[in-house]
Formats: sequence, structure tokens, C-alpha cells
Amino acid sequence: MITIAENEQYSLKVDITKNRAFLKINGFWRNKEDIPGYLQDWDEAINKLSKDFTLLTDATEMAIHPGDVRDVHSKAQEKIVTAGVKKVAELHTENVSIMQLDSVSKESGMPKKNFNKEEEAINWLNE
Repeated sequence: MITIAENEQYSLKVDITKNRAFLKINGFWRNKEDIPGYLQDWDEAINKLSKDFTLLTDATEMAIHPGDVRDVHSKAQEKIVTAGVKKVAELHTENVSIMQLDSVSKESGMPKKNFNKEEEAINWLNE
């Protein structure tokens, strides 16, 4: 497992052997200045993966994000889709984060499914 970024707002890691990225979103991102390297971190992660990679996003500790942060999520998802993501599993506990991230991924065309249990999400990604 290679750690691309680990900070207060998020961690982004890749497992090259599984061709999978792991994103954990922490808490509330007030504005895009809270996450200055987020898109560059995604570029680095994508460069280590190949087409048909999968992504496990842990949004269990995410709080709803304001508009300019939503735009950053949208840009990151465009990068992920363009790079050839096969499946995205998102872990949630809050309906608010589900609604917000579902809305962004509909726009970007990201092939994602929501889960409450990590084991179910990983099993689905492995199919």
C-alpha cells in the first residue's frame, strides 16, 4: 500500500497489486483552501493505477461540504472517470453525505454504489 496523502482532511492510498485506490474523507472541509493538494494527489494516485481500477471511498466521517468544495469533488471525479475507473464503492453512515456525493457522481458519470459495511463494499469491488 502506497500513501499518496494523509492529512486532517483526507487520506489517499493506492494498492498497485489490487489496482485499487482508497480515499477516506474526514469531517468538514470549509473551503477549497482546506484541500490545496487534493487534485494533484489524485493525479499522482491515478498515475500509479491502470485502466479498470477500483476505488473504495470511506465517507463515514464526512460532513456536508460547501459549493466550492463540491466543485473540487466534481473535478476529482472527472479525473477518476477519465482515467478509466471500473467501480467505486462508497461507505456512508449519514444520509446527507450520500445525497451530496450521489449528486456529484451523477454529473460525472462515476460508476458507484453506496454501502454501510466495508466487507460488502470490498466484496462488490472484487467481483
